[in-house]
Amino acid sequence: MSSVSSTAAGNVSSTLAPDGCLEIVIGNPAEANLLTFAMTSTFLAAISDLPEGTKFVLIRGNGADFCAGRTSPMPDPSTKPTARTIRERVADPVLDFYEALRSVPVPVIAAVSGRAFGVGCALAGLADIVIADETAKFVVPELERDIPPLLVMTGLADRIGRAALARLVLSREAFSATAAEKLGLVSETCAADELDARIAFYRQKLSANSAVTLSAVKAFLNLSPEMSFAARRAYAADSIATAVSARFGQSA
Repeated sequence: MSSVSSTAAGNVSSTLAPDGCLEIVIGNPAEANLLTFAMTSTFLAAISDLPEGTKFVLIRGNGADFCAGRTSPMPDPSTKPTARTIRERVADPVLDFYEALRSVPVPVIAAVSGRAFGVGCALAGLADIVIADETAKFVVPELERDIPPLLVMTGLADRIGRAALARLVLSREAFSATAAEKLGLVSETCAADELDARIAFYRQKLSANSAVTLSAVKAFLNLSPEMSFAARRAYAADSIATAVSARFGQSA
């Protein structure tokens, strides 16, 4: 499939295809696609300023793994960093990244093979559709280093239930694709040789819709958990009227 536009920097590439898919590839396979600060910045830029014509986003890793986490941002202990320094260097950048990913205005698909550890686990879980093949392993390992995994938990808190989140972070176990699906972290599982076909299935389905319609669905998915029924009702009525009228070239 030929691309409309493509950019690459910091081992993260983004390509907008004619079907409206913005494909973001994490390209650090020699290190299991660990995200460096530069890679995270490139990724953040790609999802914060979507190219015109983007209908949906696909995230995948290059090689055997999805993303095995990020390179350590911790300052040298000998510098005796303050709490503010640690927040600015360690917490805020990844939380900004999670917020931007959660706020992408169109559906996001994550295709997961191999390791999805720490940041990689949150990155997958923040997608709207998570397709994991039989090689996928989901782990939140921070407690092994006596670090509270509150950043990952912030990303996943409204994606999976409380009991599932507690088990994921407190057990530190490696969850298979099937086990992660039971937790609610994964949408569907498949054999390794079926992953591309499942991605193609969603691409075909979503490319048939307008960006306006897909954006309305995404906005509802993000907002509805925080709304009362009355607020959902009002939002749904207004949003569907706007989306459908746009098909006829009419203003609200």
